[in-house]
Amino acid sequence: MSDPSALRVAAIDVGSNSIRLLVADVDPGDGFEGVSTVARAGEPCRLGRGLEKTGMIEPELAERASQLANEFVRRSRTLGARRFMIGGTAALRNAANGPAVAAQIAERTGVDVRILTGEEEARLVYEAVVLGLGGPARRSSCVVFDLGGGSTEVVSGFGAGAGRWTSLPFGAVSLTERFLHASPADPSEVERLEAFVTSEVTRRCAEMPESAPVLAGVGGTVTAFAVLDLGLQAYEPERVEGCLIEASRLEAVVHRLIQSTEADRRRMSALGRGRADIVVAGALAVRVLAHRFRSRSLLCSTQGLRYGLARLAFREASPPSQRFAVDQAESRPDTAFGAAKDPPPNSDL
Repeated sequence: MSDPSALRVAAIDVGSNSIRLLVADVDPGDGFEGVSTVARAGEPCRLGRGLEKTGMIEPELAERASQLANEFVRRSRTLGARRFMIGGTAALRNAANGPAVAAQIAERTGVDVRILTGEEEARLVYEAVVLGLGGPARRSSCVVFDLGGGSTEVVSGFGAGAGRWTSLPFGAVSLTERFLHASPADPSEVERLEAFVTSEVTRRCAEMPESAPVLAGVGGTVTAFAVLDLGLQAYEPERVEGCLIEASRLEAVVHRLIQSTEADRRRMSALGRGRADIVVAGALAVRVLAHRFRSRSLLCSTQGLRYGLARLAFREASPPSQRFAVDQAESRPDTAFGAAKDPPPNSDL
């Protein structure tokens, strides 16, 4: 870390499907917070498995989440992280034992776990995606969605300034468990899933714009779209970031996934572990969102919640005068933010 004004932080996103780590240097230079990736990683955990039926996180999944988070904290310390932020999303937010599981993770890691509200998660994701994409996204009306395992956050705004938001009560894990049981997916299952998603999106996004110049997505399903569209044999985040998928190509990827068996998808090594069984449901949800916002293309981002958590960790570690300066910069969406400083990460599993 060569810049003395930068702070090395570790951000851990405890999601419903995966747990993700980002170690990064956050620098307030030029009136914005540039995030320079040191390392990032992800591991499947499936914390939200069975949650819709039981309302509880299973003990063995809570233990795995605690182990993974502890390993990520340990790894971050060896990389020189001085500030830590662990954020929990839909599984911890919705489970009856979510606070107890968060306390278990905190005890294991020595780092408090913040269970994010839907609004907090949505706004952190929106800012992270827009700042990461840069260019036109920082000067345009945008709609950003983060399709997770147990919920989907959708935010509209202008530049880096988030406006309306909603947290949709479904994700790739919960949709799969509720609707998809055949392999390949049965047409009737697909129809019921899309009808449910369409109903929720139509109702909950009613006050959002009908379309936007930029429709950007983040999350494992969006990453899978980019990987398949680009024909990658391995995950390459520097190529996925900013990948623009036109509507016809997006439809082709959805069709390919619907027609595939789970065994077929497991042979698609670039999809990564822990996604072959849930990516079809995620893909169908993305298709509905693209139709709702009349998008000609989907812009793919790799900079989701963990990047927002990294900036939050930096802000909370900064003196009040510095936080005020950052807040003032954020109030000028057209001019406040310079180029994102995010070289290709060292690792991202």
